[in-house]
Amino acid sequence: MSAYATLASNEIDASTENEIEEFHAITRLIVFAKESAALLDAHQTVYCLDLALEQITTELRHRADNSSDIAAYLKDAISLQ
Repeated sequence: MSAYATLASNEIDASTENEIEEFHAITRLIVFAKESAALLDAHQTVYCLDLALEQITTELRHRADNSSDIAAYLKDAISLQ
């Protein structure tokens, strides 16, 4: 039974790390798009992409608050943004 618990814990850690990597990838895409939009003076687009970045931060905070198992990982991800 203890081996199962270890396996489950490792799967949670890997899953959490994959989620964080995905959120970082999405964040990089949005930042790139925002910088490109700024160069084109597309002010409304920049504003919308800012909102998207804020929503990612909100999502990560919400997930960290709702799961003590992954709180440390997600809080680290939030601080990196």
